Amino acid sequence: MTAKAGADGMTSDLGALLALEPAGEDVWRSVAPDTNFGGEVFGGQYLGLSVGAAMRSAPGRTPHAMSCFFLRAARAERPVDYRVERTRDGRAFVHRRVTAVQDGKEVFRAEVSFHEWEEGEPAHAAPAPMVPPVEHLRSLHQCVRARADTLDPVTTRRILGRDTIATHFTDPDEGLGKPGARPETVAWVRPNPPPVAGDATAYYATLAYLTDACANAASRTTHSGSLYDGELLSVSLNHAIWFHARPCPIESLLYVVESPFAGGGLGYNRGTMFDADGRILASVVQDALIRRQARKET
Repeated sequence: MTAKAGADGMTSDLGALLALEPAGEDVWRSVAPDTNFGGEVFGGQYLGLSVGAAMRSAPGRTPHAMSCFFLRAARAERPVDYRVERTRDGRAFVHRRVTAVQDGKEVFRAEVSFHEWEEGEPAHAAPAPMVPPVEHLRSLHQCVRARADTLDPVTTRRILGRDTIATHFTDPDEGLGKPGARPETVAWVRPNPPPVAGDATAYYATLAYLTDACANAASRTTHSGSLYDGELLSVSLNHAIWFHARPCPIESLLYVVESPFAGGGLGYNRGTMFDADGRILASVVQDALIRRQARKET
């Protein structure tokens, strides 16, 4: 099946963006480009393909945590190789190091830990917040189209060209006309399409990919009336995920992110991702570079 292409030639099929092809022993290569605002590889693709590559070297195992660093930009129009190092194979835990390389340079690194689910052990979980259902909210795409004449055109084109994620903020005007009231963002995110039921690798790769959606917006939202006019530059620096549930349907996910600190050019963000039934699926931490850019004279 041929994936549909959206604006800028990007595929609208998330499954295609998370596909890998073999490129040597424990080496896997990206198949489809996934571009960020400046034409670089979108961070979510690094996350999804790294966990996918790691799982291919640990059949039957499921990840419980990954810690990653974005080291340098890679061009989205060229493939990236994901090299897996089998650092540990234990009875209860397995560990893999994944190095993403383009043109001979390391661009991204992930440490992925696997642990088998243990039944009957102590358990608790925080409840999901009460928010409007996704069907009652405007999507980010709809909001950006309505305000396109006030936004940075490059950013607008990139947002409207990304059809693999649908994002619905509970207050869509924050960051699109007014600053956020608190350093927090709450949004429903929906993958297009959802991963196939029963495919554990697709589930974890998709979930990892989605954790990069609006991951650092919480640290920026109180500092600008528009997150999409080019005034605030943000670049992901490091990202960590803890997976809390075994594979389940993920058609709509609630992503709650708060930022307890920003300063010195850095913004710290921590989030929780829930499924539509309120079950916690993942915890996320991201540190990002945040800089205010000079406005262009008109």
